[in-house]
Amino acid sequence: MTELLTRAEASNYKETSRHSDVLAFIDELCRRTKLARRVDFGKSGEGQPMVAIIVSDRGCFTPELALKQKKVVVMVEANIHAGEVEGKESVLALARDLTLTKLGKTLLDKLCLVLVPNFNPDGNDRISPNNRKLDLKNLEGQVNPEGGVGTRYTGEGWNLNRDNMKQEAPETRALARLHQTWWPHVFIDCHTTDGSIHAFDLTFDTSHSNEPLFSELRSFNRVMLERVAKAVRKRHGFDSFWYGNYKDEGDPRSGWHTYPALPRFGSHYRGLLGRIDVLLETYSYIGYERRCQVMRAWLLELFRDAAKNATSYRAATGNEEERIVSRGESPDVQALVGINYGVATRDDKGKLVFEYPAHAKPGDHADILAFDEASITERRYPGKRRRSYRGPHYRTFVPTQAVSTPTAYLVPAELAPRLEGHGIRFERLDAPRRFTVDSYRVARREETFSPDVAANVPPPGQAEVPLSQKPKPVRFETVLTVAPERGTREVPAGTLYVPTAQRAGTLAVYLLEPHSDDGFCRWQFLDGLITVGELYPVHRVVGATSAPKKAE
Repeated sequence: MTELLTRAEASNYKETSRHSDVLAFIDELCRRTKLARRVDFGKSGEGQPMVAIIVSDRGCFTPELALKQKKVVVMVEANIHAGEVEGKESVLALARDLTLTKLGKTLLDKLCLVLVPNFNPDGNDRISPNNRKLDLKNLEGQVNPEGGVGTRYTGEGWNLNRDNMKQEAPETRALARLHQTWWPHVFIDCHTTDGSIHAFDLTFDTSHSNEPLFSELRSFNRVMLERVAKAVRKRHGFDSFWYGNYKDEGDPRSGWHTYPALPRFGSHYRGLLGRIDVLLETYSYIGYERRCQVMRAWLLELFRDAAKNATSYRAATGNEEERIVSRGESPDVQALVGINYGVATRDDKGKLVFEYPAHAKPGDHADILAFDEASITERRYPGKRRRSYRGPHYRTFVPTQAVSTPTAYLVPAELAPRLEGHGIRFERLDAPRRFTVDSYRVARREETFSPDVAANVPPPGQAEVPLSQKPKPVRFETVLTVAPERGTREVPAGTLYVPTAQRAGTLAVYLLEPHSDDGFCRWQFLDGLITVGELYPVHRVVGATSAPKKAE
């Protein structure tokens, strides 16, 4: 029988798979083994099928069977940015090796893998050798395969890794439905990163949003990632560390700074849902084949760790879900949900802009494997001599706005589809009702540009505009200044009653508060209902004479 190879393998890593190659590979793999099944879960913006491969044994191809068989459900998303193709190639090759060789013999008894190798099929097929072209002067781009790669954005221009809260792209909405259906214990997101000059093959991370609320799961997640990093080093020889860049570019002693805690980023979004999350970023300045190898090594060791510690994984996520629900059942005014991490400033034209700084806890240090300072300063990779540096690890976020979890929210009917998109349960009130509520009066309204969220996409075959060239602004955000007030209000029939005693309860808080840095208001979905001087149209329930008894 002909050997089943990815396009990367067949071309000796000179090319990357088109979406048609991905589909053909999946179909052939499913034909050859009973351990894999194709699941179509939506259409891309340009109408291409979005496909997952379910890999498991004992016929475990549904969430119900995974629950019954007590398997850890691991979902892997690759190619969210379609110029970052290593995850796509590694997921396909690993699915093959886990099913057609002995590699998965002991793993698939404990795991049900839901693999999405090409989350951005339209961007993937917009191949150009000039996409993500290496530019060390600006610390961006990568060592490309000769045939080129796809684009950062979708065919419609969405950055899918800034779309988790607003869900404007059909790809995001489709994956959200898949995630809600399978409710994976672990989610792994595959990327490739440029940035500061260092000597790691891959950097990794997990959610940072609301760490005090999710402290037990975050601790579990971090210990697990450190453990897997050691296994990757021991068994595969790759050096890995927490994701970051130098706080002051070019100065390796200035500290190591992670990315903003905004839940528009997938890892922080899933953290609000109380699930185990893993961000993998291969280093774009190493060669394409090596990037595929380190990604495969990390995926395999993550699978091995999940299988070995299956009971602990299920317990950690189950306990976290119980804590989220209990915050809605028995609201505690001291258990605050951070909903804004931005520090507002003004540019030279007086326009509102935001920074999202991370802080270093006392004693939290990063040991960075890098090169001599001259190489770092000259932006040369690889550098002449390897060196290690120690500095503060900036990975702790302090909210600038935080609120307690109310019993429920009263929400305009217009937001029903958006709540449904996030799997948030609600009930429509069948008659007018009175509630004691905490409301917000709108004192000021401004607009700010939202960078790297959407872009004008060039025709197929042409290269996209690099971020260093500051592409034309496309997407903006509404910023409100509000003042709280309490009162008794009658709301009309049809108003949505959204209880927070549900698995997405903390996410609901983040989405519905007016001063959230990543909520429905911020993304301009309520602009038509907001008037300065009037009340914000979403209210926090303090009490009710006849609140609904169930949510649907």
